[in-house]
Amino acid sequence: MPLDLNSNKEPIDQDDQQYQDVLQDLQGNILKSHGRDNSVHIFLTFPNPKDNLDRIRSLKQWIAQLANKDIISTKKQLDDAVAWRNEKCDAGVFVHFSLSSSGYAKLGLPNSQQPKSPNLQNRKTPDEKQLNDDYSDVFQDGMKTRQYALLDPPVSAWEGGFQNEIDALVIIAANCLEEVKKKQSEITNQLQNIATIATVEPGLVIRRKFENTDDLHVVEPFGFTDGVGNPLFFQKDVVEEEGNIAKNLFSARLNLALVQDPFGTQNVSFGSFLVFRKLEQNVQGFKKAEVALGNALGISPQQAGAMAVGRFEDGTPLVQSEKDGQKNLNDFDYSNDAAGLKCPFQAHLRTTNPRLESVSKDGPFAKSKEQELGHRITRRGVTYGTEISDYSNLDRLPTSGVGLLFMCYQSDIWEQFEFIQRFWSNNPRFLEPDMSGSRDGVPNKNYDRTGLDAVGGQSQPGQSDPVIQEVPQPAQNWLKERDQPTTKSDVKFANFVTLKGGEYFFSPSISFLKNLPNLPEDFTAPPLQEPIPSKTYVVRQGDDLSKIAQRAYGDESLFTLIYEANKNVIGPNPNSLLLGQILYIPILPTNRPEPGKEYVVLPNDYLFLIAERAYRDGDRFREIYEANRDVIGPDLTVLRPGLRIRIPQL
Repeated sequence: MPLDLNSNKEPIDQDDQQYQDVLQDLQGNILKSHGRDNSVHIFLTFPNPKDNLDRIRSLKQWIAQLANKDIISTKKQLDDAVAWRNEKCDAGVFVHFSLSSSGYAKLGLPNSQQPKSPNLQNRKTPDEKQLNDDYSDVFQDGMKTRQYALLDPPVSAWEGGFQNEIDALVIIAANCLEEVKKKQSEITNQLQNIATIATVEPGLVIRRKFENTDDLHVVEPFGFTDGVGNPLFFQKDVVEEEGNIAKNLFSARLNLALVQDPFGTQNVSFGSFLVFRKLEQNVQGFKKAEVALGNALGISPQQAGAMAVGRFEDGTPLVQSEKDGQKNLNDFDYSNDAAGLKCPFQAHLRTTNPRLESVSKDGPFAKSKEQELGHRITRRGVTYGTEISDYSNLDRLPTSGVGLLFMCYQSDIWEQFEFIQRFWSNNPRFLEPDMSGSRDGVPNKNYDRTGLDAVGGQSQPGQSDPVIQEVPQPAQNWLKERDQPTTKSDVKFANFVTLKGGEYFFSPSISFLKNLPNLPEDFTAPPLQEPIPSKTYVVRQGDDLSKIAQRAYGDESLFTLIYEANKNVIGPNPNSLLLGQILYIPILPTNRPEPGKEYVVLPNDYLFLIAERAYRDGDRFREIYEANRDVIGPDLTVLRPGLRIRIPQL
C-alpha cells in the first residue's frame, strides 16, 4: 500500500500490512541499524562513460545483480532481528549500496534527474547579492565543495583515497569478520575491469563494561558511550524507550530520513541521503586536555571530560547527575539547566541535540518544536583503528590512526547534518545568554561566547562560516562548581577530531538498483561552470585570482576578496592556484561602517573615507587604525579589500 510522507505524522507499526511493500523496497540500515560488529566500507570510482561506455553498462548490470542477490531490505533486516531475539539465528552478511551525485551522472543520470531534498523548512537559496540562509541541495554539490561552510580541512589535506572522485559506497557487515572478508573478496573480484576501488575503510564496534549496567556499552575511541539517542521510526522502539521525555524527543516521522526515489514507484520506493565522514581522533590530546582542565578548575579529569561531552563515560547525562552510575541515559532535557550551570552549552551532547532548548519564537535557531526536531539525523557510525583498552598511561594513547567512521541518514543534508555542524557545533554563539535573554534570572557574565562544541566543533585559522560571520574559538567557560557561575579557563579544549575525507551519497530503493540497466541514459556534459558570487567554482587551466574576480565581479582588483575567503584552501601564496581547486566566491559586501560593528573593506577604501562614513568625521581615521593595527599592519595607507576591521564605538 502506498505511503504518503506528508500525511505520515508518527512512527509506524512495522508489522502493519500496509507498509510491507515500502519496507521490502527500502534498503536496510536507514530506519534501524544493521547491528553487526564487523564491517567494511568500499569506496568506488567509476570509469568515464565518454571513453568506457561498455564498462559503464557492465557496471550497471553488476549493480542490478548485487541488488537481486546481496542487498538487504529493511523488511528482511527487521525479520532477521525477530529471528535473532527468538531463536538466536545469526542473520549473516549485510550489504548496502549508495551512489554519489557523480556516480549517478556517470551512470547516465545527470543532476536534473537525481534525488532532491524536500526543503521542508522552505529555506531561501542564495543569489549573487544576498546570502539568505545559504541553502542548497548539497548532495549535487558534493562534500568537497562544502569546505567553506563546514570549516573542514582543505581537500589537499584529506587522505589520498578520498581526494579522488568517489562515485559509490558498498557497506558489508557481519558479526563474523571472516564472513565480511569473504564477501569483500567476492565483490572486489567482480569489480575488476569495471570500477576502481578508491579506498577501503574497515569498521569495528568496540564495547566497554561499566558499573551502571550488566550489558557492554558501545564506545568510541575517547572511551565514551556512543550511539545513544537516535530517532525512532517504529512504534515498538518508542514503547521500549524509557520515560516520556525520551519518547517525545526521539519519536520520528518517516520524512526525517526518507525521500521519494525519482526512479521508483510513487509512494512505495524511497531512499535516504547518507553522509560519510572519516573522523580521526587525537585520543592522547583529548585525555591530556581532560587532566589540564581538571587541574585548572580543581576537579577530576572524569568531571572535565563529562563537561566536554555532556555525559560521563558510562553515558550518565551530566545535566542529570554530578557523578556517573545512572541507568536511564535518554530521558532528560535541559529545562532545569537553562543557565548552563549543570552542563555547559559547549558540551558535545548539548550542541548536537539541544532537546528543544533552541526553540524560540524570535530566535535564530528554531521557531518551533517541529523545526528543531527536523534537524535530527539518524547516526550509524562505527569506530576504526586499534581498540583501546588502557586509558591509564596517557603517553601511550594514540594521537592518530583511530577514530570514527561517521555516517548518518537524513532527507536533507543541508537541513540536518550541515545545520547541526555549522549552526550548532561550529557556532561560537550557540545558545549563549546574550543572544536569548536572561536565563532563569541567573547572572553569569562569563558567557560572552559559547565557543566551539568541545568535541565535534571545527575551525580553520581566520575562516568563518559566511552565514555566522565569526571565526569560532575554543570555549572558555567551564563549571568549577555545579549550579555556580562559570569560571574562565585558558585550556584549549577543542579540535581533537580531524576530518580525513568523505562524501555525500544517496541510498536508493532496491527496485531502482534492480532496474538500473533498463533506464534511459543521458551523458550530456554539463556546461562549463563560471565563477558566481555565493557559489563555489572549480579552478580551470589558465585561471588566476584576478581573472576569476574579473569574471565574477567585473573587477579584477577584487581578487583579494576571493583570496581572503579561501586562504585555508589556497595557502599562503595567492598566486599558487591548482587545477581543480574548489573556491568559494563570496558575495560583495554591502555593509556600511557603523560604530561598534565589524566592517568589510571594499576596493578603493581608505581609512579617512571609512571614518567619514562611520562618524561623519574623517579626521577620526586614526582611532580606527589603532583598533585594527594588528590586522592592517604597519602601513595605515594600505587596506586590502575583504579585510575585516572593527569600527570603535563613538
